[in-house]
Amino acid sequence: MCDLWNEFELKKPPQITVPISSKNAPNVGRLQNVVQQYFRRHRPQEVEFAEASALLGRLMARRKNSFHGMMGFRAVVKCNTATCRLLRIDLTRELELFHGSLPDFALDSADTLEIPTQNNFDYVLIRLLNTCGVYDRIRECCLQAAEYFAKMMRNNFFMDTCTLLLAVLAKLYSLSAILGNKCVDLYNQLRPMRLKFPLAAKSVDYNLNLPEQLEKFSVSQILELPKANSIILKDDAALQTTPNALTAVRSLKKLKKQKAIDVGVEVSREPISLSQTKSFNADTELGTVETTKRFISSENAARKKSLKQSITRDILPHEWMGATRLFERKVLANDHKKALSIFRKFIVNKIS
Repeated sequence: MCDLWNEFELKKPPQITVPISSKNAPNVGRLQNVVQQYFRRHRPQEVEFAEASALLGRLMARRKNSFHGMMGFRAVVKCNTATCRLLRIDLTRELELFHGSLPDFALDSADTLEIPTQNNFDYVLIRLLNTCGVYDRIRECCLQAAEYFAKMMRNNFFMDTCTLLLAVLAKLYSLSAILGNKCVDLYNQLRPMRLKFPLAAKSVDYNLNLPEQLEKFSVSQILELPKANSIILKDDAALQTTPNALTAVRSLKKLKKQKAIDVGVEVSREPISLSQTKSFNADTELGTVETTKRFISSENAARKKSLKQSITRDILPHEWMGATRLFERKVLANDHKKALSIFRKFIVNKIS
């Protein structure tokens, strides 16, 4: 019974209905109202729980290398495994299948009713026990992880990460209690109707003693940590600090004058005037293919020596390389006129 919540090889009985007399049948209207009421109250918190568990999984995957060997992180991994176990149980789907097998209404004049078998009803009760056990496991792992990360925060380790993890663990802990209590209420309402369901010809023997009632989860629980000599913060009290012992103050010493440091002599450098640069005439320098080739070779040498003193100082290196390569390709294609025209326009536009 203690390992029932973690039973992976649970055999599901076939979903069949058996006709029985309406006098011995369970109250169909009450059954439908109980299940529908569970769906209405369970769905909002279930969405929040799914979002919080998904965030915990992303945080675990992101911080796996940082906290791999730490006890608190191992509790986070166990908590994430338990949330994945809830997806495998899928209590909502089982309740929807069982609710769909119930008759839509029961007439007073009807002699018989088509009711699911006791095996189908037992399977729903077992899945409720599974879900309650997983929620209990999640709360236990949340407490273990929160205790560890709270100690790390007291020592000022990984404050941002620990704060986010504690917030997610606290939300999972609270939602697990709320959702677990709703499962407990549903189980306690369904369990007395068990004997009114008919037995099938070939039934699955689970060999289990289903409890008559389940205890509810405690919604509020305070995590107690050992006290330390540090600042105590309370929600309903002012800031309290522990008295610190007076420390001895060292006597002041006179500063010794240091020798002047030789920083050298400032050297004034005259800026390069534009008159020192070479003059450029596009008609003579770029008039023919030969003069253009000489201009390119001389500019290549000047740019390597000093880019600021070259005529094409305003042209970026990749632009100059692209222009010269385009000129060479046009010359090799025997299109001298177009090569000179494109290169001359490019140089004049950049220099002027």
